[in-house]
Amino acid sequence: MASGKPSVRHPSHNHPLRGYKAQAEDEIICSGCDLNLIGASFKCTKSDCDYFLHKSCLDLPREIRHKSHPNHPLTLLYSPQNNNSTYTCNACGEYGSGFTYNCSTCQYDVHVGCVSMPETMKHSEHAHTLALIYSLPCPKDHVFGCDVCDETMLDNQWLYYCKTCDFGAHLHSCVAEEEEKPKRGGRGRGGEGGSSSGRSSANSELAAMLKAQREMEQMQIALHLEMQRAKIDKKSRKHMLKMI
Repeated sequence: MASGKPSVRHPSHNHPLRGYKAQAEDEIICSGCDLNLIGASFKCTKSDCDYFLHKSCLDLPREIRHKSHPNHPLTLLYSPQNNNSTYTCNACGEYGSGFTYNCSTCQYDVHVGCVSMPETMKHSEHAHTLALIYSLPCPKDHVFGCDVCDETMLDNQWLYYCKTCDFGAHLHSCVAEEEEKPKRGGRGRGGEGGSSSGRSSANSELAAMLKAQREMEQMQIALHLEMQRAKIDKKSRKHMLKMI
């Protein structure tokens, strides 16, 4: 029986989509941002098609201007350019396989989630508000390490930074996951009360979404490498048979 819900069309998919309310236990991944899908969303009307989109991904503008790339507009692509299976996000350095904001002139790609990161953020172990910056705050021949995980950061990597203290942290994991820790313990840190609970909850959700993204990307990369190895092995076997 056909659903009574009205359907919508989206240029990222060949089939119409209809409204859907995703539950956490469904364990659905958004086909746009590759993150966990919970709440208001859209799904393909075809029963055998597992295409889902966040409502926010469905409504993304086709072109934006962003402070990280001021000279050119960024265009929303529904898959990596040049028929590639993945792209590397210029904001966080992680792979992506879904939607991307792209500058074809500069070969610049940004996750749709990275584009939406707030310009300031609090960190649970730093007294000052951190500001989002789009490159390392030091000359390119200098090494800058994340003050949370101590890993060396890439020259063009976005980070949250305190200029006063020269404190910097990775865009996603080291900021959002640190903010998640008080929630796990069931109470705030340092006597902070209800005013921080909304921020902690939002950051916890972001951390969970980003963790799912990284796990999905790692699985896709592993699958791609396995397929490449299988092709090489097949060619090698054919070559050996010809030599016999």
